[in-house]
Amino acid sequence: MIENLFSSLPFFVCLIWLLFFMLEYKKHDSAKKFFTFFLLVCTILYFSHAVFFLQNVYFYSRVENIYTFCTLAVYPLYYLYICKLTSIERFSLKSYWVILPALIISLLSVIFYRMMSYEERINFVEYYFFHTTESLAFSSFATKAQEIRIIATKIVFILQLIPVAYYGHKKLSCFNKEVANYYANTENRNLSLVHKLLFLFILYAFFSAIANMLGRHFFLREQWMVIIPAIIFGSMLYLVNYMAYTIRFSAADFSEEAKINWLKETEAASTDHEDSLTLSTRLKRLMEEEQLFRQKDLHISDVAVYLGTNRTYVSNHINQDLGLSFSDYINSYRVKYAQRMMLDSESAFSMLEISDQSGFANEVSFYRNFKKITGTTPNRWLHEHTSEF
Repeated sequence: MIENLFSSLPFFVCLIWLLFFMLEYKKHDSAKKFFTFFLLVCTILYFSHAVFFLQNVYFYSRVENIYTFCTLAVYPLYYLYICKLTSIERFSLKSYWVILPALIISLLSVIFYRMMSYEERINFVEYYFFHTTESLAFSSFATKAQEIRIIATKIVFILQLIPVAYYGHKKLSCFNKEVANYYANTENRNLSLVHKLLFLFILYAFFSAIANMLGRHFFLREQWMVIIPAIIFGSMLYLVNYMAYTIRFSAADFSEEAKINWLKETEAASTDHEDSLTLSTRLKRLMEEEQLFRQKDLHISDVAVYLGTNRTYVSNHINQDLGLSFSDYINSYRVKYAQRMMLDSESAFSMLEISDQSGFANEVSFYRNFKKITGTTPNRWLHEHTSEF
């Protein structure tokens, strides 16, 4: 009984999250709406898994075609979800070419099963998937073709992980770079969590591939062994769904905000071109004398408006001449300001006050950026520098 419960765990994780997403479907942006579709495919996939581990031969012989499609479609669909998060381009029919292998192979599966009699199909499933019979009672073109199709499914599943990982990583890196070059505070705006989960997802896929190579019947030899993949898959699915549910920023939000600020820049711009040295001097004065970096939720558009120029010139100067992202450039000033406050012996500021007055969104952002820039934590840095006196 316990084994049956665990074998259905990934399915129930997907089903519960699917209900959450569907209840708020109308409120979702395009990325979350697409994720709901991805989650539906996952739910069907793990329903098929549960049918297999419950050893319902007849029912599994009916859903194995669907299982094949979902297995091959789930990672390409996750890549398309990343595309939705990182781009405002609308999907066309051509965008879905990535699931073509899943469609073709699952269609072939349907055709080959249709060519079999009921007895032949059951015998094939018992022999090939459950290993409850020692040999095939039938040897036809359909059974041989179906064996080749199953091998092709395993190969395609592994091969598609490479482009999904590479192009998914590339799109997320480009998006996070754009965010870091626009916002000083990137918390809750970049997709670094999605980036990390992508690689965790790929590791999970390789585990799944190993399980497929061993054969799922391997986990049926000892019923308790089904608990291992159930916990791994269930935990991973929970993390992926929780991440997608809590994301509040995507390319659509970025584009909308940048569009609004672009109008402000256009109105404030005094020239179409800025001399690099002049821009550098004015930008330095803006930071060191006027301390613009202390402004909360500072955008590169704000800097461009103050300088009466275009964000592109400001961005090019910071990126190319200084070799920094806008976020790192602003936060380096904030960290230096925080260090001066920390060494001020006349005033005893708390870390929260220092964080707030330096321009950081919160203490978490302060600690993260301080360690990124100095290589140590604020408390350790303060201890090291006060002990010198």
